[in-house]
Amino acid sequence: MLNLKRMVCMLLTAGMFTTALPVQALAASDYQYITNISLKVEVDLDAGDEVNSGDSVGTSKDDSGTKVYTTSDKYSVESAEWTNNKDVSIGDTPKITVWLEPDSSSSSKYEYRFRSSYGSSKVSISGGEFVSCSKSGSSLKVVLRVNGVKGTYEAPKEAEWGSGKGKATWKAPDDKTGYYDVILYKGSTVMKKLEDYNGTSYNFYPYMTKEGDYTFKVRTVPHTDEQKRYGKKSEWTESDSKYIDEDDVSDGSGQDNSSNGSNSGGITPGGGTTDAGWKQDNNDWYFKYPDGNYVKNNWLQWNNKWYLFDNSGKMLKGWQQKDNHWYYFDTTNGGMRTGWVKEGDKWYYLNPNQGGPEGAMISNCWLTISGKTYFINQSGVMMEGWYQISGKWYYFYPGDGSKAVSTSIGGFQVDADGVWNH
Repeated sequence: MLNLKRMVCMLLTAGMFTTALPVQALAASDYQYITNISLKVEVDLDAGDEVNSGDSVGTSKDDSGTKVYTTSDKYSVESAEWTNNKDVSIGDTPKITVWLEPDSSSSSKYEYRFRSSYGSSKVSISGGEFVSCSKSGSSLKVVLRVNGVKGTYEAPKEAEWGSGKGKATWKAPDDKTGYYDVILYKGSTVMKKLEDYNGTSYNFYPYMTKEGDYTFKVRTVPHTDEQKRYGKKSEWTESDSKYIDEDDVSDGSGQDNSSNGSNSGGITPGGGTTDAGWKQDNNDWYFKYPDGNYVKNNWLQWNNKWYLFDNSGKMLKGWQQKDNHWYYFDTTNGGMRTGWVKEGDKWYYLNPNQGGPEGAMISNCWLTISGKTYFINQSGVMMEGWYQISGKWYYFYPGDGSKAVSTSIGGFQVDADGVWNH
């Protein structure tokens, strides 16, 4: 009997151990580590805005203003705030500190936990850049830097004529790059054009070769790659007129045909020549100044039309790229075109000086003209027929290019926004 009792106890004990082992294994697998972090940042800042350390940032996609959020179901953004005290300028990248909490809801299959640390390869920031992270208890603190703030640079101040017969001066704005476009006019005719010029004064007298009223205008331009990425050219600041009488006109000595205002060669003193203006060589056209120099690698405005010349001084025609923009010059007279231009069976739209460089080809955007809406693709071509944009289908009337709205196209209904709802 005693042996039988011992045997029963041993069997019961063994049974307890075998049932306990699976329970312990299950408890050890009830949580999972979060291996990757993914955040989205949407910034609502303009140059001149102010951010203050400790001020809250939105944590939901539906929040207004700047926000940081995630689409993960393993963790959530508990809170976020600015890390810097800063008056924001173009290109600035203020920091945001974000606190994440793992999901611990009863509906979750697992209890999620953060690892002790994450490298940059494990943290994805859309709209910003990862800086650092650290774990505090169950929470994870992530510091990120938003993408550079975009904006338009301030225009120069006080464009004035200084001492001397033709010295143009201006003052740098607060939000400055140090570089400017400057154009000298005699009436409406361009006499000299500087691009990406570094300075706040320029002696235009060598180009004042005729009696009359002269003015100049100047604007701030981005210079570095980072400035060009985030900043747009400012509005123009215009000077008062300066009259140069017949006795004070320049003989053209000291002119420089480069477009950046440097004095690196190319100087050919003139004096009294009548051989100036448009010159034709076979099928090519050139423009000669009174001092004997030709317009080279530069713009010329003549009789209210813009022309572009290459390094040899030849007037360009057709499609030409300048400063990362495409322009179209009439194939007959070389004048820069604006508005709609048709080449082959394709239509393009060239900026008629409504923000941005005049004559530059518009691309990858919606366009509304005279109440009609068009879409211009990445190549600058006006869309016709059915075309998908951001996941939605639209119809653009062939030949006309305008978007169809509130109608049926071959039995397919498009709504008031022009979207085919299928």
